[in-house]
Amino acid sequence: MRTALPVVLALLVTTNTALADCESSDAAVQGAARFEISGDLAYDKTTDLTWQRCSVGQRYDTSAGTCVGTTSKFTFEEAQTIGTGGWRTPTLEEYGTIVARYCRDPAVDLTVFPGTISENYWSSIFTNPMTWYFSTRGGSPNPTYYTSMKYAVRLVKTGR
Repeated sequence: MRTALPVVLALLVTTNTALADCESSDAAVQGAARFEISGDLAYDKTTDLTWQRCSVGQRYDTSAGTCVGTTSKFTFEEAQTIGTGGWRTPTLEEYGTIVARYCRDPAVDLTVFPGTISENYWSSIFTNPMTWYFSTRGGSPNPTYYTSMKYAVRLVKTGR
């Protein structure tokens, strides 16, 4: 019993820390309410976009209710070829629609996008000579000249 208590306390602290980055507010409730969640998909009723809840490389574990596994990293060119069947790398504007200003580090709602890492995610935008990525750390778009950098990818499609 003595060894079980520290483990339980550590789990409680870890769980609370993971959720502590989002405020409990009306904005948070309204933000999450925009999405219709169905397993590994989140349909945004406002934008008519369906998002994969997990980053590429992760998978949604239904029993745990979260994304598990390691987020894969890709170059800009690789990121543009990942999607099939209507799935694609999002534009900056589309990424902007999932920014949760009531969350930070990552600046997305983890109830909608569990397991999201505070990392850079490729967008589909190329404005010669720069490509653009989206930072979930602060919820902002950023340019780079380095298309060979390896960043995470989250896929989206229009409609359901």
